Amino acid sequence: MASREAAHDRVDRVKANASQPSRMISKTASPIAPMRDQVPRTFRRDSRLFLSIALLLIVFLNFLTLLFFRSSVEWGSHQTERRAADMLNRLSLAGGEPLDSLERVALDPDVLFVALYDAAGRKLRGVERGIEPPATLPVERPPAGRPRWEWRTQPDLLLAALPGSKGVFVVALDAGAGAALRRDARIASFLVPLASGIFVVLSWLYLRSLLAPYERLLETAESAPGGATVSSDEDERGFLIARFEATIAALSEKERELARLARVEKERADDLEIAARTLARNLPTGLLSVDSQGVVMELNEAGREIVQATGDGKGEKYEKLLQEAPEFRDLVAAALDNREAVARKEIRWGKGDRERVVGVTVTPASGADGRFLGALALFSDLSDVRRLEARVALARHLADLGEVSAGAAHEFRNSAAAIGGFADLALRHPERAEEHLKAIRKEASEMSRVTSDFLLFARPQEFVPQPVDLAAVVEEAIAETQRAFPDASVSCAGSLPEIAGSSILLRRALSNLLRNATEATPPVRRAESNAITLTGQTRPGEVLLQVGDRGPGVDPLVRDKIFLPFYSTKATGAGFGLAIVSRIAELHGGTVEVAARPGGGALFILRLSSGAPSGAEPEPASDPESLRSAPPGRPASP
Repeated sequence: MASREAAHDRVDRVKANASQPSRMISKTASPIAPMRDQVPRTFRRDSRLFLSIALLLIVFLNFLTLLFFRSSVEWGSHQTERRAADMLNRLSLAGGEPLDSLERVALDPDVLFVALYDAAGRKLRGVERGIEPPATLPVERPPAGRPRWEWRTQPDLLLAALPGSKGVFVVALDAGAGAALRRDARIASFLVPLASGIFVVLSWLYLRSLLAPYERLLETAESAPGGATVSSDEDERGFLIARFEATIAALSEKERELARLARVEKERADDLEIAARTLARNLPTGLLSVDSQGVVMELNEAGREIVQATGDGKGEKYEKLLQEAPEFRDLVAAALDNREAVARKEIRWGKGDRERVVGVTVTPASGADGRFLGALALFSDLSDVRRLEARVALARHLADLGEVSAGAAHEFRNSAAAIGGFADLALRHPERAEEHLKAIRKEASEMSRVTSDFLLFARPQEFVPQPVDLAAVVEEAIAETQRAFPDASVSCAGSLPEIAGSSILLRRALSNLLRNATEATPPVRRAESNAITLTGQTRPGEVLLQVGDRGPGVDPLVRDKIFLPFYSTKATGAGFGLAIVSRIAELHGGTVEVAARPGGGALFILRLSSGAPSGAEPEPASDPESLRSAPPGRPASP
């Protein structure tokens, strides 16, 4: 009772501490557990003592029973031997014919045979009552006046022999149940000690296995935060009860704290969900959420306007919702089936005035545990933006066209003045008319080239994007450059994939860049292996073609001007070469830029889109003259 009351006192103290969360947290952080030698061991000690006494008592009773059993068997055997000795004494003291004496003794029911043997051990007389007496003395000759006994098996009998005046008398008695008892006594004398030892060992092992859970329970109780001390008069059971009651009290307090935190987190999650729904509803861009089964979970108002949905779309299959936008549907399917993410991809659907240009980003969604949740798509209607860009591009093109027209008029005026001058000279000096006519023809060819370049820049022909093997285009451009400059060596390396575009326009752009690089490189270095280079590089969404030279490079102050029409740093240049390269790059949805090459020289970088060109139209070119490259013998540099 005292230990139980002490345990309850400690539980009350722990519950009082548990009511203060800050103190409970501090105790949990640094629990005050009693040392192992402080924990009482009365129950374990009493259990071992009780088992030891019980085992000793059982072993003692087993040996005592065995002793009584063996004594009883020995007493029965001794009685049988005494009876056989009495029979032999009667035979040795009887007078008259020995056979009569033997027959009288053989009348007892347990006598198997009676026989008389001479001094040599040969049978003289014998009476059979179940077993034929042997012809020779069956036992060792006993000493004079003393009987000898032998217990035999198979069959079980007792042989007794006693020497007398007429010879050695032998009587055989049936052992009966005494033989079985003698065997059982021998077996019990071996098995009882063995079984007792095994029983003791198994009992100790069982005690250890029986106390092992209790030991673990006690260790857990020792390490549990309780902050209570152990009194010297307390046993283990009271200690365990007090400690686990204290632990339950602490856990109850923790449970209440966790419930409070769960409520706070739930309220926070609800607030976040409300904020997310409000944000999704007010987003200016479309938001589409699809679960892993392809069912629409969320479609905000902006998204419904873009895809022209009649309802909110929730619960529908995304295939039905996006049946008018096949490209959009395929992007969502790729995210659901292959976990593929697509960033900032422009797609189109509809025809004519109803055609829409939509920018789409699709991302597979996964939970914190890695479980696939579905796909999330953000999309915006870029139709107005693209139309505005087209109008701005048209205005810029018209402005450039005015500038180009002024430059072309200047070139035409110079050429016309030169032609007129050479014509006057031919009239004045007929003997040199052939020379002047060649000069006139040269100026006319120059006017034709300027006209072709002007038409290409001012009215670029529309083309249908076709698969273009950049490797073949580069090979043709290098061959054209080497025909114009036989002493030049152009090295090619890198990745040259297949893109969509015009092979004629791309060959023209690369030929102009290679011609500029060759003319910029000093003649003494043109034959070097790495002087003039063309390198291909593939990046996500684009292909880079880099043309490098070993010339003086391009001044950073004029890098923004060299791509303008009629701007040239050469005395003989017309200023159309790099302008045409820039225009061709724009037609293919790319750009061209210049940078300093490591080791000296300039590096022109032509960026081409790996998708369909933004400037491509569905109608083929009608005037191939404007797509024709510049003559090999004329420079195309700025």
